[in-house]
Amino acid sequence: MSWIFINYRTQDEPGFAALLQRELSRALGAAAVFHAGSCIRPGDDFTAGLLDGVRGAGVLVAVIGARWFTTPHESGGRAVDHESDWVRREIAEAFARGIRVVPVLINDVERLTNASLPADVQRLATCQYLRLRHRDVEFDLARITAELAVHVGRGAWSALPRL
Repeated sequence: MSWIFINYRTQDEPGFAALLQRELSRALGAAAVFHAGSCIRPGDDFTAGLLDGVRGAGVLVAVIGARWFTTPHESGGRAVDHESDWVRREIAEAFARGIRVVPVLINDVERLTNASLPADVQRLATCQYLRLRHRDVEFDLARITAELAVHVGRGAWSALPRL
């Protein structure tokens, strides 16, 4: 079985990533969701765990909040501009392996643009996105869960809430 891999920056909306992990696990089962904080065991190789997690996914959810682009890298500049950035590496790995990538934009974050992204993850700007807003959290979580359930064989498109 493939799972949903939750990709997020610890410096950008980690609470929304944890909320997604909790709700998706509740609805689809814990085995259907990969969240590094709960799936990589203490003492395990973090690098191998993350890459294996992405490679086993049916879909990668990229949680993108207001600080996603501006989070600095330890050596300067934006984190996303560095090949060593784990968020970027996970997304690039998903694209390279043909894994569906679904951006989840938090609150009022603007759509991504190709010009704002490094070449290996520019496709992120053309992926249809979902939105998770604090003021509509229950509706948004239900929609996200229904959309993603299809990709792990646990749902049907007919169950999707529509705006």
